[in-house]
Amino acid sequence: MRRLATTISFFLVVGVALPAGADVTQSELDAARAEINAVSRDLEDEIAELELALDQQFIYEAQITRIQEDITGRDREIALAAFEARDRARSMYVSAGAGDFQAAVSPESITRLGTKTAYLDAVVDLDVDVVNQLEFLQTDRAGLQEQIESLVAQQEDLAAELDARSNEILGELAAANDQYQALYEQWQIEEAERRRQREIARRAQEAAERAAAATASGYASSAYVDPSGRTCAVAGAHSFSNTWGAPRSGGRTHTGLDMVAAMGTPIVAVENGYIWSPNWHWAGGNGVYVRGDSGDMYYYAHLQGYAPGLYDGQRVGVGQVIGYNGNSGNAAVPHLHLGYQPGGGPLTNPYQLMVALCR
Repeated sequence: MRRLATTISFFLVVGVALPAGADVTQSELDAARAEINAVSRDLEDEIAELELALDQQFIYEAQITRIQEDITGRDREIALAAFEARDRARSMYVSAGAGDFQAAVSPESITRLGTKTAYLDAVVDLDVDVVNQLEFLQTDRAGLQEQIESLVAQQEDLAAELDARSNEILGELAAANDQYQALYEQWQIEEAERRRQREIARRAQEAAERAAAATASGYASSAYVDPSGRTCAVAGAHSFSNTWGAPRSGGRTHTGLDMVAAMGTPIVAVENGYIWSPNWHWAGGNGVYVRGDSGDMYYYAHLQGYAPGLYDGQRVGVGQVIGYNGNSGNAAVPHLHLGYQPGGGPLTNPYQLMVALCR
């Protein structure tokens, strides 16, 4: 919202400055990318707040589960205590006349109050502990029930806040993204024609080298590529914060980077490499790996869908679209979960890598 009006004005100017048939230049695309990156930076604090609210939801879930278990235990204890009280009363009634019970149930009390009342008074006198324990358990259960009702109410309020906050963030990203995608798609069309012309002409060694690289990967990237030959995983407006190690449902911790973007935003290969194991998982939804030429592995999860014709073992180039942002699997908000394994080893926090490539 802080930068949104400026961003929209920028794109309107770009749109006016590009008459029908005019090529989208790399500088215009870079300028547009700089604007959506600025939106991304502006939203970083809001993304962090959203993550904190999600963490609190996990805490509420754990507390509610624990209290529900405590209530179940109290119900069991109450049932046992009530059974014990009834059992003692029945035993006293059967064994009337013996020991302390005979003394407690005197002829005078029976005459004065009647048989039933006399026996009940004797049970109270001889089993105060049983009665007190039953009352304590019932009171404690009522207290636990009040706690869980309060927690559920807080959880519902937080869920409404999360929904409003995520809609606001996604609205800003979508507004910044729409105009950028128009430029990006036009560039893709133009780049396809440029690739065709380079392949036909082969007029210069530099063009031949670029064509060879494009042939090897099947793609010539429009994205910023750093000296290491890598680019940002999201080709559009997005935002993210460092959530490595944050709690997740089921006692898990977060082992990746959540890059929030509008539904359908193109997701691209971070570097030249190969597609590996397009798959479905209950948590990650539509997922796929890119095995980079550097030896690094990248895991993309929660995709809305794959790029048309994507297949296992396919050669892809840096910046090539491999899928589209979504919320498949266990995802409340459309985002890319990016996993990173340098050298194909253990999962490592990709936050600093994406800051360098996306900001």
